[in-house]
Amino acid sequence: MKHRYILLVLLTAALCSCHQRQAGLAEYHEALALMEKGDAPAALRQLQCASELAGTDSLRALVQSQMGTLYFSQRLLDRSLQSYRRAYDIDLSAHDTVGLIYDLRDMGNVLRATTGSEDSSLVCFEEARRLAVASGNVPMQRDVESQMAAYYLYRNRLDEARRLLLPAMQFMDDDNQSGLLFMMADLYHREGRRDSATFFYRQLLEHGNLYTRQAAHRALAEYCMADGQTDEAMRHLRLYEELTDSVHSENDAEAMRRTAALYDYTLREQQAHRLQWRLMLAVAVGLLLVLALVAILLYVSRRRMHYKLKVQRLEQLLEKYRQQNDTPAATAITDTDLYRQIDRFLSDSHQQAMGDDDFHLLANTIEQYYPGFLNRLQEFCRLTPQERRVCLLLKLGLQPAAIAQLTAHTRQSVTNTRSRLYKKAFGRQGKPAEWDEFVLSL
Repeated sequence: MKHRYILLVLLTAALCSCHQRQAGLAEYHEALALMEKGDAPAALRQLQCASELAGTDSLRALVQSQMGTLYFSQRLLDRSLQSYRRAYDIDLSAHDTVGLIYDLRDMGNVLRATTGSEDSSLVCFEEARRLAVASGNVPMQRDVESQMAAYYLYRNRLDEARRLLLPAMQFMDDDNQSGLLFMMADLYHREGRRDSATFFYRQLLEHGNLYTRQAAHRALAEYCMADGQTDEAMRHLRLYEELTDSVHSENDAEAMRRTAALYDYTLREQQAHRLQWRLMLAVAVGLLLVLALVAILLYVSRRRMHYKLKVQRLEQLLEKYRQQNDTPAATAITDTDLYRQIDRFLSDSHQQAMGDDDFHLLANTIEQYYPGFLNRLQEFCRLTPQERRVCLLLKLGLQPAAIAQLTAHTRQSVTNTRSRLYKKAFGRQGKPAEWDEFVLSL
């Protein structure tokens, strides 16, 4: 039974792995079929879907490569180069040498078609050839070299083009024969070797595509005119004109498809930007709300802990204060000149408020008899000048009515100040007398 269970688990894991590897493959093949039909926007949508579903690095790289090819066919060179570079990054991470060679070759072709970047294409081709040689993959080496030959022909560097084209001809197949035959014909034409050029132009008439056959008929017509073969020249020119009409028709249809595709791409890009902006805005707002909520919760939590610690300290101070009936400092301060002066302020014949100098002297006297009093008080809450004066007078043991007179405020104002200070210090409502007891305990 145990062995059956293990076998079942292994079989399930294998099926899941197989399903994962197949993910995105159907969409990729559907995209290829749409590309064959010339429906570029639909093909792009399928490739994007395949990219999101792809279960393996190899398929993701292949999808990006096909997207590069699709963009290149629409003359969207920047997007094509971006897709090929993404494919390159994936293959580089997966250490896929074959994929890297194709990626570099394709990037080289895009750069060769990009104005001002032609020389950069040679760097890609050289690196692709180096990888092909290092891996011993001769067919891929020759394929890359044929692309390099096209670069050299464009630059009219005929010796270098010939050195690469001749070995590449040994690996000619249905996919590349049209391009190779045309480059060989063009090479010999530029070198003035008409017989060899004629041979390859005639090969193109049988194996070339629409465009290379058109070029071959035109070149052969020129050769026949030069040799005085007027009838043969007219035949080639007639066939050239027929192919030219076909090329124009195909180009017109391709231009219309490309324009429609470009329009679709633009609409999709605008839509994507709008959605992306809305999504980013929603995410940013959500993130700010979450951060604000977290900050509030942290603040509330810290405040609660802060007040809890202060209340605990308050209880310790009050317990210690209640255990002692009086202190030497409280007795001694009543014998000071300051205390007697305050009595004179409060007498019936001299009722008046204290001035700034008087409160300054009061603060120094309190500090002398109760060292660190104001600092300890400031640890519990910050005081305004009025609150500070009320607390100094409370420390002397004066009643609210006397404090109101000495500070030139009403008794109700003094009562409100004491209540407010208790809440400010301990985060909860308290009676004015509770604040008085706290001040006396410091």
